[in-house]
Amino acid sequence: MKKMLTIIASVVLALSFSQGASAWIFVPDQGDTGWQTYVYTAGPGGFTGQAGFLVSNVIDTAAYSELLLDNLSQGGAGNPGFEMGNLAGYDLIGTSFATVSVSATSISGNAYDPTQGDFLAVIQGLSNGVPTSQFYNAAGQAGTVGSMLETGITLSPGAQFSFNWAFLGNDFSPWNDFARFYLRDSSGGAVIFSEGLAQVGAAPVPVPSTLLLLGSGLLGLLGLLGKAGNQD
Repeated sequence: MKKMLTIIASVVLALSFSQGASAWIFVPDQGDTGWQTYVYTAGPGGFTGQAGFLVSNVIDTAAYSELLLDNLSQGGAGNPGFEMGNLAGYDLIGTSFATVSVSATSISGNAYDPTQGDFLAVIQGLSNGVPTSQFYNAAGQAGTVGSMLETGITLSPGAQFSFNWAFLGNDFSPWNDFARFYLRDSSGGAVIFSEGLAQVGAAPVPVPSTLLLLGSGLLGLLGLLGKAGNQD
């Protein structure tokens, strides 16, 4: 009885951890996303802390990808952007690297102009950047090195923080470089929210609905067997 319970529990756990995140944008080898817009809405408690932007290598420490960033806006109040031509108001973490530019070009030749004003930020996942192993891509691969750029934000309950971004995936699978947005709590410095933006490589295969139904059935069977075991 115990052996059967263990087998069923293992199958259920395997099913529950096989689903990919739906927020990611996946690009082919050396592909790019085009400009995208991300919007975060604060919960009932609001938020005060650091908004962070990460681009990371996976497996290797070469052929780095880039994350473009522009037009940040919090609570409808706007932001200093990058219109001073520098990173004033932003913090580079450790040995991270980012620059401010009037344009950027992907390996495939796609040109990126600022979506606001005359400047955009280019965050680069260089080989001498900061360790990023605490972050993962949609395939569950940990980062190696990369760059992290942060800026302080304060949001009242229900207020929104938005930004425009583009990912230049300058690497090949299985070196599936990725980019993330995250929030860091100002009181303890812990990352309390993180969401994937984009990565190199194909999307993980989702769990078919039939397997999800099977998992639900196994959970029910597990409960029945558990009750039977207790009665024995």
